[in-house]
Amino acid sequence: MSKFARMAALAVLFSTGHASAEASEYKCEVRDLKATILNLKGLPQDLDSTVSALSARIEDLASNRSDLTVHQEDNVVRVSMTGDVLFDFDKADIRTAAEPTLKEIARLIASIPVGKTVIEGHTDSRGSDSYNRTLSLRRAKAVATWLVAHGADREKLRVVGLGSSRPVAPNESNSGSDNPEGRALNRRVEFVLPRTQ
Repeated sequence: MSKFARMAALAVLFSTGHASAEASEYKCEVRDLKATILNLKGLPQDLDSTVSALSARIEDLASNRSDLTVHQEDNVVRVSMTGDVLFDFDKADIRTAAEPTLKEIARLIASIPVGKTVIEGHTDSRGSDSYNRTLSLRRAKAVATWLVAHGADREKLRVVGLGSSRPVAPNESNSGSDNPEGRALNRRVEFVLPRTQ
């Protein structure tokens, strides 16, 4: 009989008032289970302090790096790194200049106790949708590979190529002319870090 089945049987015995010798054998398990429940009740406090510490580390990282921006959401924190710092135009090879920031991000990811970090690749709107999705996925994979080579756990990472489907700035100005600043902001890699699980 499984532990849960025995616990259910014990609950039935106690609820009907027919506790038997078999029930006394389970009292120890019930005490252990109660202690476990009490320990779990304290868990959210611990998680809250972990989340606060993580948020502080992310904010500190972003304040020291001009190539990073941070957006706090309900269950995740998005750390965005500009693609122009990470890659040369139309390439997916990590630039040497990006490595110090990536090392700090690798340490940050390693410090997160639960959940997966999603690495999202994004492009501007130049080029076809298919090409941009492929390029963004190649870039996200390149970043994940680099992070794993520098200590990140591959099992805690997931990569996604979103192409130009989620711009954070207009690729064109109101008059329809090119917007180089907006396109530069859209070329990015985002690290979506779990806050809670």
